[in-house]
Amino acid sequence: MKRDLARRLGPVARKLINPDRWEGEYPAWPAYARELDELLHFANQEGYLTRFLPNIESKDRQRDKALSELRLAYLFRQLGFGIPLWDPPGANGKIGEFMLSRTGEADVFVEIKSRGWESELSQAQKDAGQAKLLKYDVWRGGAIGNWKAVHDCISSDNCYPKFLPTQPNLLVIADDLNVSLHDTLLQVREALFGEERFFGEEGYFNTNRCEHLGALGIFNFFSAGEGVQYEFVMFRNPHALPATQLPAPWTKYETKLLHQVRGTDPRRGIWYL
Repeated sequence: MKRDLARRLGPVARKLINPDRWEGEYPAWPAYARELDELLHFANQEGYLTRFLPNIESKDRQRDKALSELRLAYLFRQLGFGIPLWDPPGANGKIGEFMLSRTGEADVFVEIKSRGWESELSQAQKDAGQAKLLKYDVWRGGAIGNWKAVHDCISSDNCYPKFLPTQPNLLVIADDLNVSLHDTLLQVREALFGEERFFGEEGYFNTNRCEHLGALGIFNFFSAGEGVQYEFVMFRNPHALPATQLPAPWTKYETKLLHQVRGTDPRRGIWYL
């Protein structure tokens, strides 16, 4: 294990993973090192570790996608959901991330998309190798068009076509855009419910265009000095088919949820050590 990277990791990560293929500065702060330990401890306790290990030990982009999936699995388990199935079959021979279950409710098919800042680069920037740099070495501010990122994500060939018309379906975007979707929720709403005269096409939830998609969720994580927090908010699709709508108790997530990840506050001890 690289010596400088080993110093940044917590005791659980040093024991369970080999991060030699990582290239960036993650985890740059103690709170994120603790979060990684909590996620790995959770995955190990729940029997998920072997599923995630190859991708967590992979290069940065693949690692970050795996961590997004693990963060959401952790969050939903903390909210009382079960995960009865990983890689559930969807439409057109495609698969999702996992199914969520809760007593008295229909199971929900979950698809996660981790849209990165690299997707916002022009072809000229990509040709110049800027996708290999760190995000804040490239971005210098400017106009923000996050509504387009939402449209591109939903309409991609590996997203909407996988939703079956016979079950509740949830798409979650866990982004790493230059400015996060959680910081531009108005643009997310406009992408779903905006008018064609402003955006060149009608909002995706204004018609039955996306009737197989019950709801869109937006996920983000951050640390403000007191540990790592997860935030999640959901937008229901009023034109979803009855079978693809999410169960009624999900309505509570239409208000932004904040969840503190236990053990990540650097001022306190680690609960499982």
